[in-house]
Amino acid sequence: MLQPFDIFRVESDRSLRWMASAANEESATALVKEFAPGEYVIADQIGKRISIKSPAKQVVFQVGYDDENGLNARAELFRSFGHEVISVVDNEAAKLALTSIKNVDVFIVGHTAPEQTRKEMVDWLKANFPQARIVALIPSVCRELLGTDYNVVQHDWAAWLSLFATAS
Repeated sequence: MLQPFDIFRVESDRSLRWMASAANEESATALVKEFAPGEYVIADQIGKRISIKSPAKQVVFQVGYDDENGLNARAELFRSFGHEVISVVDNEAAKLALTSIKNVDVFIVGHTAPEQTRKEMVDWLKANFPQARIVALIPSVCRELLGTDYNVVQHDWAAWLSLFATAS
């Protein structure tokens, strides 16, 4: 059976490349959200066209200190929400990596380093990426890290999910 809506990706030369078909406009729009960021056209069988730009993925950059399992677990969580994730261990590695990265939407600062080390990273991030949000992982609700946009208790997954729902 013919699907009444076709989805095309707009290529850099403005040509259209067929991607998929859908039964209705709502399904076609939902499919576009699953595709890579870019511009798409949904066309019906009688020539009506709708242009949609899918949003770019947010870039999450996380700085850990000695908890590689935590870095990996958080990276998987962020990716499940469609984000691009970059993870590094320690402040110096973060600064080095960030010399070649210009666009970061959210920084995550790990919880296992001394507060002064973490605060230095937050201050450096604020100075060099003023538009980005900074989330500090904290060991308990009583130990917030000043200068961040959000403080989240390390293993409070409900808070993480709430934060991502709000951000999305």
